[in-house]
Amino acid sequence: METDTTLYRSCTPVVDTWYKNDGSRTIPEAIVDAIAEAEGKEVTDISPLYESIDLESLSRLFEGYDGTDQDPLISFSHEHWNVFVRADGRIRVCDGTRATDPKPVFEGRPVP
Repeated sequence: METDTTLYRSCTPVVDTWYKNDGSRTIPEAIVDAIAEAEGKEVTDISPLYESIDLESLSRLFEGYDGTDQDPLISFSHEHWNVFVRADGRIRVCDGTRATDPKPVFEGRPVP
């Protein structure tokens, strides 16, 4: 029996992207790129993510995902950014200082 585990956000989306689990770009690289884009900076100019989340554990969590089960979802905060990562590859970065009415983080499946 499948249950609804919709996660809601109350912040403004700034960047939507995804990673492919094909070895072309790792999950941490995609997250760093997304946060850098949200900040309008180079990836070398943002604060280190290891202060906010264990990126190795995040990678291990999603590395075996084959798309058959409900999409696992992780969220964490980095400075004022709220970051949402779904196992199917979708990444959303929201500005935690810009509140909105609560809405689902993701709706439907992306087409990479």
